[in-house]
Amino acid sequence: MGDWSRTALIIGIVFILLTAALELIAPNKIKEGFETMLIPVTEKGYFSKFIPRRGDIGPSSEEGAYITDNRYFHDYSDVQRVGVAHDWCRMVVSKSDPKDMFFACALAGTENLNSLAFRTAAGSEFSRDDYMRDTTGSGRADYCRILKEDSETFAVQCSIAGDFKFGAVMQQDTSPPPAIEMLLSFYDGVLFWFRLRDDMLDYAQNVDVYKANGLSIDETNPGVETRTLVFNGIDQFLRIGDNKALEFGDKILLRTMRAVCFWVYFDEFTNNAHIIDFGNGAGIDNIVVGILGKGNPLISGGAGLRPVGCVDSAESTLPDKPSGAQRVVETTPQRLLVTSAANVEEFDCPGPAVVPRDFPKNRGGIAPPGIASVADLYYEIWDSKQRKMRIVVKGAIPLKKWVHVAITAASNDAFRPDITVWINGMKTFTQPSGWLPQNSSTTKNYIGKSNWADNVTQYEGRDELFKGRLFDLRAYKTIMGEKKIVDTVSWGKRLLGL
Repeated sequence: MGDWSRTALIIGIVFILLTAALELIAPNKIKEGFETMLIPVTEKGYFSKFIPRRGDIGPSSEEGAYITDNRYFHDYSDVQRVGVAHDWCRMVVSKSDPKDMFFACALAGTENLNSLAFRTAAGSEFSRDDYMRDTTGSGRADYCRILKEDSETFAVQCSIAGDFKFGAVMQQDTSPPPAIEMLLSFYDGVLFWFRLRDDMLDYAQNVDVYKANGLSIDETNPGVETRTLVFNGIDQFLRIGDNKALEFGDKILLRTMRAVCFWVYFDEFTNNAHIIDFGNGAGIDNIVVGILGKGNPLISGGAGLRPVGCVDSAESTLPDKPSGAQRVVETTPQRLLVTSAANVEEFDCPGPAVVPRDFPKNRGGIAPPGIASVADLYYEIWDSKQRKMRIVVKGAIPLKKWVHVAITAASNDAFRPDITVWINGMKTFTQPSGWLPQNSSTTKNYIGKSNWADNVTQYEGRDELFKGRLFDLRAYKTIMGEKKIVDTVSWGKRLLGL
């Protein structure tokens, strides 16, 4: 090697060392030629410039044989322990086999290599209540979710990130984020929980569902928006139960039910629509939540409200014309004997003499009732064929507006607790010494249909199917306190965009 070559080599080595030193001391002062090719996300971390996010797998692209299920966690995280969130982590489902489902991370800096290798173990359980967090202090983000541990208990379990994949042995996260803590409180004491938000699953994993006449939620392109369950009011309803026969009494004993809550939106007040009706037929062991009739119609025109006082003529108790009785000329029985057929001294009976009052010629008629804008909510408990309790909350349900209803025992009294009704997170009604469900087993358990649907009465007609939307339907064996109700309303408003 000549002198010139040795000199060039030494200069090159010195330049490289100086560049490396400057990059470590002041990385923002050095601009390397390939830096513009990287995907900029953060200035944090030296390695962010050398381990870029992948361009072939990400929010808008997936492996050809799989789809990304956006109802689960899908975001960038750090499972490689490089100090930056450049690993794209998501739930993937095989197009050919929906049961082939697992959580995987497309590692940063591995462009065009297998994006599914860093994944959860075979047979792992999943939940839509999931998130990623470094739970062990290793610098790697672990994959965590709420899972059912036994017949009654739910807890947060995490798949721990390793060097090459998520470990098969899970660990409990004892300090989950506040949003997960709130969801854990929602699971406490739950009997069934239908979120009806782009799926029709019972999140308590106790209840099977029969869907009548094509009732479904669009699950394609999930996670884009909340799609609540819509009933057409003609032939659609749900039938549920905790066994294949769709009966209650195996996993769920209805006598233990102390609370029920839901969001409801009426597109139309169909006659005596039942939101839920669990029973053994019409008027047999029923638990009913519904509306009375077709709502409370508005009367157009007619008399105004009667004034409070009766002190002077301006506060007369007579209704406005032409409604009701009006003033007439005062008279006496003696005068009537002379001026009408009431004259008993005449021997010939002239027949009745009907003299009508002098009403205006163009009096007009009473306007027909307007379309109801609100309906009365009612809640009933039956014991065999005896109705034990009926609660009616006037004007609680609006038309074409979302409203949250919670009905709960106010205490843990085993026999006759007070029953409270909460509308949109506000206590609206209290029934002292109410009744809990009386029968543990029921065979005809409907959502959106009445057990009286085939019964026609002279005055009330036939109970019609519910027409509208339903969201976040739950039942609890524990009471719902004010905090749980308020948190439930807040959570629902956020998901519904209210």
